[in-house]
Amino acid sequence: MADNHKLYKCLDVSKDATEDEIKSAYKKKAMQYHPDKNRGDPECATKFKEISNAYNILGDKDKREKYDACGDNNYNEGSNDNMRSHQDIFEAFFRGHEHGFGDSFFGFGAGGGGRRGNRQQQKADSIESVFNLTLEDIYDGVKKDLSIKLKKYCTNCNTECPDCDGKGFIHKIQSMGIMQTIFQSQCNKCGGEGIIIKGKSNCKLCSGNGYYNKDVKATLIIPKGINESYRTAFPELGEQPKTDNIKPGDLIISVKIEEHKYFKRNGNDLHYKTNISFINSIIGQVITIPYFKETIELDTKIFGVISNGKKYLIEGKGMPILNTNNKGNMFIEFNINYNGSFSIFEIFYDDQKIKLIKSEIEILKTEIQTLKNK
Repeated sequence: MADNHKLYKCLDVSKDATEDEIKSAYKKKAMQYHPDKNRGDPECATKFKEISNAYNILGDKDKREKYDACGDNNYNEGSNDNMRSHQDIFEAFFRGHEHGFGDSFFGFGAGGGGRRGNRQQQKADSIESVFNLTLEDIYDGVKKDLSIKLKKYCTNCNTECPDCDGKGFIHKIQSMGIMQTIFQSQCNKCGGEGIIIKGKSNCKLCSGNGYYNKDVKATLIIPKGINESYRTAFPELGEQPKTDNIKPGDLIISVKIEEHKYFKRNGNDLHYKTNISFINSIIGQVITIPYFKETIELDTKIFGVISNGKKYLIEGKGMPILNTNNKGNMFIEFNINYNGSFSIFEIFYDDQKIKLIKSEIEILKTEIQTLKNK
């Protein structure tokens, strides 16, 4: 093999090696020289970087063709390739992101990771905040000014952790006889944060703390008729990135609707329960229903004789239907109070009770007529 193509020699393969032979050679050498297996051995660490760089080129068809044509002296990887560290190449191989191996390959994927995730992450985590709303809020809609305090990390004082390449975790190799398992563990140097804070006391942003607070104003608008599945997002007002190459996360607003004093909500419909006397369930009664900012006065005679526990419909007196001008319905359920009422036998055989019933009916008729004349 010509000295002008030393990458093949690095993996101990010939220049006409197949793709599978190159993969197999890299796998064998990566496991042999991985820094976690050879702690404190700088020669193994250097060797690991060399074989990772060799595989990064020879394991890619287009790069390999360019390398074969140019050789060591004239080959230029390009800016995108320079961003891939030896650890990125190792992870991509064993995770199968590029070469078709599953997560179970060599036990990779077991164990927890740091907060940063892998290097491909482009956005910090979202933060969810729950707002408690009343049924009145949902009926009218909400517009609320928010004051949000963001914890901003100072990029002037924070640097990417060199041990984990900013991931917050490292990979370790555990040998069990002839079998070797790769697992993730939190980076001890940065505590899983992915950054090292090197506070500068003269820093105008953070005064050496590594972070600073920033107040942001936002307006929350919740439309009429939403339910508890409603969510809205404020872009980039969530978790703030620790380094420049990550975008801020979002602030996600969800809602919890409090129980109402009078109504039970079912979708866009409202359910209302009230009591009525036995006599009034027969002859009718004008009832008052507190319907948010208005009052509904309803004569139960429109329903005829009221049945205990039956639900009666009032159309268009429910909750607003989201993004429309329509409303759901209201259902009224009556609980008939039989206390003080007379059985049918008592009425037939007691003249005094008959007179009392007639008197109550006349009084109710007078009250109804008075209401009609208003």
